[in-house]
Amino acid sequence: MTTITTKRHPFKFYGSIAFGTLFLCGLGTLLLFTSIDILQKENPATKEYSMPVFSLALYLLAFSLLYSYWKNSPIITLDKHSIKIGNETFYLKDIKDIALTGKMPFKCIITFPMEGTTILFNDGTEKILFDDMYSNSSEIKLFLEHVVIKKQDYNHDSIKEISKDNIRFENEETFKGNQFTSLRGLSLWGLIGFFTFMLFSKWQNPPLGLLIFFGAFGTFWFVLHSWLMHYFGLTTDYLIVRNHNFFWKVKIYRLADIKEVVYETQEKQPNCMRIITNDFRNKLYPAGTLRDKTWLDLKDKLEKKGVTVRNECI
Repeated sequence: MTTITTKRHPFKFYGSIAFGTLFLCGLGTLLLFTSIDILQKENPATKEYSMPVFSLALYLLAFSLLYSYWKNSPIITLDKHSIKIGNETFYLKDIKDIALTGKMPFKCIITFPMEGTTILFNDGTEKILFDDMYSNSSEIKLFLEHVVIKKQDYNHDSIKEISKDNIRFENEETFKGNQFTSLRGLSLWGLIGFFTFMLFSKWQNPPLGLLIFFGAFGTFWFVLHSWLMHYFGLTTDYLIVRNHNFFWKVKIYRLADIKEVVYETQEKQPNCMRIITNDFRNKLYPAGTLRDKTWLDLKDKLEKKGVTVRNECI
């Protein structure tokens, strides 16, 4: 009998917890030591007595972050008859309804939407499973679709990678913007150009340490902004994802393998495309150079080809 147990994601779960907790605790500790030094002086200002309170608040936020992530990602074990979520066990026959895709409210320090699965049981109990918390969330979704919704045996056939050779002779329509006139492109090349000009106009032979710092920062800045600048191609049978600067990276999806395309935005990111395949694997592609008109034109073309598009931001 097939049994699936969730695995917490090494970066999106453990990495987020580690970074957020260390950052908040570090900031709280810095503020605490600073406030101790200030309060040891004679006649500190009244407002300076509030600094330890802010330090305590940061520690509480760190604890809240840790608690929220842990609470929202219980270990899940699933077999043909039951699903165990944390310490609670439910029978699959008692499931009334399932939403396998969609945004669910992730309650942390603030509440924000996250892609997930909602399971409603006959007694009114509702459980939400968040995709990013687990590295194998697609297996859970696929199992629920096969066994609970379709009443079939579980069959985990992953969708195979598609070679560039498949699109060599395809007539491709491109949906892209100009990176040099977009906000992300101006931010990328403008800052790099400014620092390059300042560096070589001030020093004919810049110090080695400064060159190393500039090279490291420039590389980070380039990679970060380039990741935010994808664009898309569409043929009769394929959706193609390309990148303005990482021109060698091409991801190809067969339209028949796509369950849903989602237009979304996260925090300060540009508009993004999330592609969810029939095996419930999903990938997010920020595309900061596309204008709204281009996004909507692509949406119309995808829908005419039978692809479901969920527009959450345009």
